[in-house]
Amino acid sequence: MKHATLLAGLLGLWVAGAAAIEFNTDAIKKMQEEGEKIMEEEKAFRAFKLPNGQCLQAAGNPSKAGVKLVSRKCNDKAQNQKWQFDKQGRLASHGGACVGLAGDGKEAGASAVLKNCGGAGDQKWSLDGAGRLHNKGGLCLEAQGGQVQTAPCSKAANQKWG
Repeated sequence: MKHATLLAGLLGLWVAGAAAIEFNTDAIKKMQEEGEKIMEEEKAFRAFKLPNGQCLQAAGNPSKAGVKLVSRKCNDKAQNQKWQFDKQGRLASHGGACVGLAGDGKEAGASAVLKNCGGAGDQKWSLDGAGRLHNKGGLCLEAQGGQVQTAPCSKAANQKWG
């Protein structure tokens, strides 16, 4: 009788162990899928680099509204130099804020700043074939003395972020 009880107990442990292994396999598969999703999202982020080796950069926390954009030496590891276009055509920082313009942003010389992402026209940007980042108003982002501001689009190297 003792052997039968021992055998039943061992069988119970084996069944419970097999179920736990199956559960863990499912958990591992889910973790792997999440990791792959994160990697795909990371691939969508990129740096915008000028011919002089300077990159578009948030001058502070890339998730905070009001942070100015600057051009600084490119650093592949700098999260505040990582950007992606979202489905609404906004240029979003790695921190989740969107590139917009100070003031009404309709005039050349407006400083580029981070804003909370929304539907404002100053947050819609495109990268054209010449590598310029331009808005719907026909102004381009250009680096001027380390600051990033709008200017009429031209063939100038300080507007070629592509």
